[in-house]
Amino acid sequence: MDVIRHPGDAIKGPEDRFFGDVWLWPRIGATANVEVRNVLFTPGSRSAWHRHPAGQVLHVTEGVGVVGYRGGERQEIRAGDTVVCHPGEEHWHGAGPNTFMTHIAVTDGPTEWKEHITEAEYRD
Repeated sequence: MDVIRHPGDAIKGPEDRFFGDVWLWPRIGATANVEVRNVLFTPGSRSAWHRHPAGQVLHVTEGVGVVGYRGGERQEIRAGDTVVCHPGEEHWHGAGPNTFMTHIAVTDGPTEWKEHITEAEYRD
């Protein structure tokens, strides 16, 4: 068993993976295949398209955000909501246009990053 007292300070998410100001805390937990991380999205910020071959779970802890997946409709998410991104499903997630959003991301395996979403994909 490992007890991690304080994993460290947040860092700004890289511009090739995120639009706007997104803050990532160091992993707050991990096993050989699973990573747990706390992520803060500032208003209007979001991830690029990406996928996780083994899937991802997002649990919104604060604020209001939005999510989308290829071929699907954009949906609003709120504190208390949980999003299950199925294995291999291309998706994105971020804050609403005028709100902050924080979620805990539980990722199984590597992340495959794609292009940034368009403004139309974010707004519609």
